[in-house]
Amino acid sequence: MERKYLTVTALNRYLKAKIDADSQLQKIYIMGEISNFKHHSSGHLYFTLKDENSRVNAVMFSSKARKLPFEPANGMKVFIQASVSIYDVAGTYQLYVDKMEQDGLGNLFLRYEQLKKQLAGEGLFSPENKKQIPKFPSRIAVLSGYPSAALADVVRTIKLRFPVVRIVAFPIPVQGKDAYIKICRMLKYVDSLNFNTIIIARGGGSLEELWNFNEELLARAIFECKTPIISGVGHEVDFTICDFVADYRAATPTAAAIKATPDLMELKQNVANVEYTLSTLMKQKINIYKENFNRLSSFYLFKNPNKLYEDKKAKVDYLYDKLCYAFNDNLNSQKNKTTNLIQVFNHQTNLFLTNQKNQLKVIDHTMNMEIKRKLQINQEKYRFLISKLNTLSPLKTLERGYAIVLKNEQVVASSNSLSSGDEIEIKMKDGLKKAVIK
Repeated sequence: MERKYLTVTALNRYLKAKIDADSQLQKIYIMGEISNFKHHSSGHLYFTLKDENSRVNAVMFSSKARKLPFEPANGMKVFIQASVSIYDVAGTYQLYVDKMEQDGLGNLFLRYEQLKKQLAGEGLFSPENKKQIPKFPSRIAVLSGYPSAALADVVRTIKLRFPVVRIVAFPIPVQGKDAYIKICRMLKYVDSLNFNTIIIARGGGSLEELWNFNEELLARAIFECKTPIISGVGHEVDFTICDFVADYRAATPTAAAIKATPDLMELKQNVANVEYTLSTLMKQKINIYKENFNRLSSFYLFKNPNKLYEDKKAKVDYLYDKLCYAFNDNLNSQKNKTTNLIQVFNHQTNLFLTNQKNQLKVIDHTMNMEIKRKLQINQEKYRFLISKLNTLSPLKTLERGYAIVLKNEQVVASSNSLSSGDEIEIKMKDGLKKAVIK
């Protein structure tokens, strides 16, 4: 099997790629003592970080080194945030330093990073929670030390840019033990006064001097405010927790004043530009309308306006005649249709009446026949009943020689009902006779 030999460059690049791919080595925190320190003319810092047993080479590039508030030196104990990689030219691994703090401030730096991570996780830094800074404020509150250069810069900048706005300064302690508690109280009070914007301003300083603006209580007080807040704490290289929570982070107090106000001179210039543009456009429009007017005023029809309506008048007459003809034609057509409908209606009516008369005759004949038949049946029933009634009638009995004996107008049915001397009446066929019982 053929052996494959790597070059030294390939080996170093392979190891560098492996280390660079390790996320655990891309952001580490290390403490140690500086030795072999060299501040290169390019601005880069080269040094060795060591402790009692080991050492490691480190480099801090000029873009990061310029932000340091102190000058590193041999023997200085520091806390650093760095990434690990291999310098493939020399084949040695080293630290690439992002941040550096002197020993004594290192604990503060760790607390700063931990709180920053915690509040970010809770959403206090989220863009969706940021309030819009008003473009044209009428009242601005400035929380700053009094007197202070930061307050003077803010007031001077605002008055130069937008002198119509009212500025109210509220003095606060900007450093010292528990200063943040007083800042919180003042901030809550100012938030209740309905200002358009609040500016928190302080000049630059070390991490320790700015620490009050890294306190959790102040960060949450800023987040809970209803008024838009601009943080102008420190210089461009200084970042505090308040910067992340505020609705806008300005690099300096002056930058905060610029963000809070429009530039009146710039606004006037913009108005002048718009006015000039509108004036130019209006002149162009007027010229175009003038040209159109002149062109139309020399137009043949406008010089002979009767030509405008003569053709139209002829067309109106034509349309009128056409309309009259169509109307008359339609009217005649409707009359013919109406006449036809009347004739059809009359014919149908006569047929209907004739049919109804015939039906009435049939019904009348049928009813007469039925009445005669019913009458004949009833007459036969009547004669039958009369015959039957005659058969049962006492008068028929009298005609056969029988007589009816009455006493006191009551029929005597038994001889036992009669006594000697009773007066009775004997009813016979042809009359009534009185008698006495003996």
